Amino acid sequence: MTGAREPDAAGRPLVIEAEPAFRTAHANPYNARLYATVAAEGHTVRDLSYLRLFTRPIDVVHLHWPELTFLTGRRWRVLARLLLFRAGLRVARLRNDTKLVWTVHNVASHEQRSTPRLRAMHRRLLVEEVDALLSLSAGGLDAARAAYPELAAKPGTVTPHGHYRLDYDLSVSQADARAEHGIDEGAPVVASVGMIRSYKNIPDLVRTVVESDDEVRLVVAGKPAGQALAAEIDAAADSDPRVRLDLAFQSDAAIVAWIRASDVVVLPYRAIQNSGSAILALSADRPVVVPALGAMRELQEQVGSEWVRCYDGEFDAAELARTLEWAATPRPERAPLDRLDWGAIARSTVDAYRRVRDPGRIEDPLPEASASMTR
Repeated sequence: MTGAREPDAAGRPLVIEAEPAFRTAHANPYNARLYATVAAEGHTVRDLSYLRLFTRPIDVVHLHWPELTFLTGRRWRVLARLLLFRAGLRVARLRNDTKLVWTVHNVASHEQRSTPRLRAMHRRLLVEEVDALLSLSAGGLDAARAAYPELAAKPGTVTPHGHYRLDYDLSVSQADARAEHGIDEGAPVVASVGMIRSYKNIPDLVRTVVESDDEVRLVVAGKPAGQALAAEIDAAADSDPRVRLDLAFQSDAAIVAWIRASDVVVLPYRAIQNSGSAILALSADRPVVVPALGAMRELQEQVGSEWVRCYDGEFDAAELARTLEWAATPRPERAPLDRLDWGAIARSTVDAYRRVRDPGRIEDPLPEASASMTR
C-alpha cells in the first residue's frame, strides 16, 4: 500500500486514535485530560474512526473500555463492530504497522454484556490483536496478565490515574458547601458520592451508619442503577435523620460541593481495581477510606496513609468508628498529588507507544513519577 511512513523514531509526532479520546469528557474528564496533554506535546489525537482505519495512516489505536465499545447494543450491531474494527485494524497494520494498545482499567466489566458467543469473539480480538498493555497500577497489570495469559508476554506499562484538579472547580469552602446543601455544623460528615452501582455496596454503608451509635452524618448522592437498588438504599436509611440521600443525577458542581462539605469520603466497594471517585475526592483535598482491594494500596503509597486509609473485611460499625477517629486526625490542607501529575503520565504513555512501535529503541531511564515497563 502507498502512504507508508518511515520507521518510528524518537521525537517524530505520532498519530493516535483512541476509544474514547475526547467525546466522553462530559461524563469523565480522564481521557480528555490525558489526550489533551499528549496533544500538547505535538502529537495528533482523535476519537477512533473506523473509516480512518481503512483510509489514513495511524500509528497507535488505544482502547480503554473495549467491552463498552464493542459489546453494547443489539447483537447485529455488536457483531458488525467487532468485524469492522478487526478488518480496519488489519488494513491499518498493512499501511503503517499500526499498533493496538489496551489500557486495562478493569479486568472484567462490572456488568455482563452481550451473549457468550459475542463475548468469546471479543476476547479473541483482544488476545490476538493487542500489542501492548497499559494499566493504572502494577497490581492491575498483574491481574490483566493473569486473566489473559495469552497476553503475558506482551509489553506492559504502568501509567497512574491522574488527578482532577484541572477539570473541576474545587474552590468552594467546606462552610459554603455545607450551607449550599443545608448541612449544619456539628457531627462529622461522611460522604459517598457518584453513580451508584451494586458493587459499590452503598446499602451496607447506610445500614452500618443506621445501626451505629456514632454521632455522624452520612451523605449518599448519586443516581442508582435501577429502581430496586434505589429502594434498597431508601429502606436501609429507615428515615434515620443522620442519613441524607440525594438519589439523583449529580452535576459536576453538586458532586464537588458534596465532597467538599464532607470530612471524609468512604467508598466501601465489594470489588474494585481502580477508583476515579477516590481520585476526585483526593483532588478536592478530602481523605478517602477504601477497601484493601485492587490498586487501593498503591494509591495509599502514592499519596500517603494520612490521606488514604485501607481496611480489610467489611465496613462495619467498628470500621466506622476507626474511620471517624482517623478522619479527625490533623493533616495538611492539600493532598500531595505530585505522583498523579498529568505531564508525567502523558509522557509515559507516549513512551509506551514508541516502545511498542520500535521494540529495539533504547530509552533514557524513566523518572519515578512517570511509569515502569515490564515484560
